Amino acid sequence: MNLFALTDVAGARLIRFPLSADVSEEISAVFSGQRDRFLDGIDTVVPFDGRYTPEEGELLSINDFADVDGLLAAVTNPLSIDQYDPEIHSLDLVRALFTGIEIDDRFQVLVQLFERRRVISRAGFTLFFANNQFQRVTDSGLSLDTKLLAVLEGDTLKFKSFHFAKRVFDLSDYYREATNEEVTLFAGHEKLSVQDVQAFLGGAGQQIRKKISLIRQSAVLESFSAEQIVAVAASMQFQIDLTDDGKIVVPSNSTELKKLLRFLDEDYYESPLSNTRFISSSKRRAD
Repeated sequence: MNLFALTDVAGARLIRFPLSADVSEEISAVFSGQRDRFLDGIDTVVPFDGRYTPEEGELLSINDFADVDGLLAAVTNPLSIDQYDPEIHSLDLVRALFTGIEIDDRFQVLVQLFERRRVISRAGFTLFFANNQFQRVTDSGLSLDTKLLAVLEGDTLKFKSFHFAKRVFDLSDYYREATNEEVTLFAGHEKLSVQDVQAFLGGAGQQIRKKISLIRQSAVLESFSAEQIVAVAASMQFQIDLTDDGKIVVPSNSTELKKLLRFLDEDYYESPLSNTRFISSSKRRAD
């Protein structure tokens, strides 16, 4: 079995990790087990529309998925992918790990989300225990996740969480815009303060509606308090104001509103190399 990485490097986005025979067998067993758990108990596959959060026993799917990064081609022809070279490639830029498994003469691509905290860096002072003593890590490494993010078979992508799937795949062409009712519900959220809801609804164009749909899908407003959101924004040098009763002030100015929606949809990120802050326009996350 081959192990690959999808990275945020422009151009050749895929790399292949060289593996010893025994490690290859172990990774094969790990991914196969995760595939079984990913599909275990699934009795309903729901077409993704950007709105529905799957329940127990359900998966989301996108048919006619555009595999623009060539994951399926990589697992069917692994030698066509550049091998990992620590002098060239940075593990900090890995966004996902994946491998392929052949089922009934068809390859399935098994995908894990990869986060920067899973990088084992030689820059620090990291120890591991072997032969009854601790030894220092002298080379870079990585650790696998405990579960799959998605399975790609043919042109069908199956996943459980849109919030995490969009960190790996560009799903902007597959989600829907928020309706008038949804825009109004968003404007009336208990953690938001909108000065004029009707004016907000009237000014909600296509881009704003897509952002609102994504924010509602990610449930970021339900997952974090207004104070937590403001604190994170401050760490990114992004100012968010609160009302006297602790609600997030939603700007009436279109430009400022879009900036807030971008932040709530987690479009802001920091480069791991230069610590430079960017705004993403492609919905792709670095970690």
